[in-house]
Amino acid sequence: MSQPIVIDTMMHGRPAVTGCFVVRGEGRTALIETGPKSCIGDVLAGLDDGGVETIEWIIVTHIHLDHAGAAGTLAQRFPSARIGVHPVGAPHLVDPRKLWSSARRIYGDRMDELWGGIDPVSEDRITVLSHGDTVDLGDRTLVAIETPGHASHHHAFLDSATGALFAGDALGVRLRDVGLVRPATPPPEFDLERAIESIHRIIEARPTRLFFTHFGSDDSVGVDETCDEAIAALRTWEGWVRKAREETDDLDAAAALVRDQARDSLEEGLTGDQIDRMDQTTSYWMNTWGYMRYLSKREQSAP
Repeated sequence: MSQPIVIDTMMHGRPAVTGCFVVRGEGRTALIETGPKSCIGDVLAGLDDGGVETIEWIIVTHIHLDHAGAAGTLAQRFPSARIGVHPVGAPHLVDPRKLWSSARRIYGDRMDELWGGIDPVSEDRITVLSHGDTVDLGDRTLVAIETPGHASHHHAFLDSATGALFAGDALGVRLRDVGLVRPATPPPEFDLERAIESIHRIIEARPTRLFFTHFGSDDSVGVDETCDEAIAALRTWEGWVRKAREETDDLDAAAALVRDQARDSLEEGLTGDQIDRMDQTTSYWMNTWGYMRYLSKREQSAP
């Protein structure tokens, strides 16, 4: 049984930051994740290098632009492909204007440079996938696993043939050469408890191998060990942000405090390039903002 193929999207011109994955079944092929539209040339080149001439399925773990931004463009390139997406995310692929507008609040004038726009997906091309649904590739299936926390509309996908699990951002970011997990906790939907519950759900699925969208697979570390590290990192960052909030309610100042904590402990010894590449997808500022919103919502909802 063939193993998944990893395609480096070269997001923002940086190698080994964001990937997508080819899973080939008997007569049917799926592409999991698409990268942003700005990387479409690298994705198509990767498909060509892998000898992939057609795709029957384009599947996204969630609709954030680094995971699904090229879905509409690839749907045009492969007109017979179905697009598999979470029910909450589906309307935003059909009409991505709200998704684009929301991202603009964060990235401002750099939107086109970073993400390259976003093409809509025709509604009749979309297959809504819920927890437990399967994508049939002939001699193997991809099983959708509900994994909210990073976002409410997030799935991981388990390959029935190899036990490979495509985690999206449910476990955070683990770049191959960095050797540690950094959480991915963006606003406005990040929820710590749901994120930890999702990791336990991944453990219960008993995958044999983990594939991170950011980035790839590292077989030198066990699945359970990686999941435990992801949970510990979420708790550690929570502690850093709580401490920062005691000193300031200014986001920039709080993020600087969290950055210093991270670099003095978990990230001590990393090179500047490694830190910069992690920041491309899960920055100190973005993570701190996500935790601060989460903690504020928790306090507001407490009796």
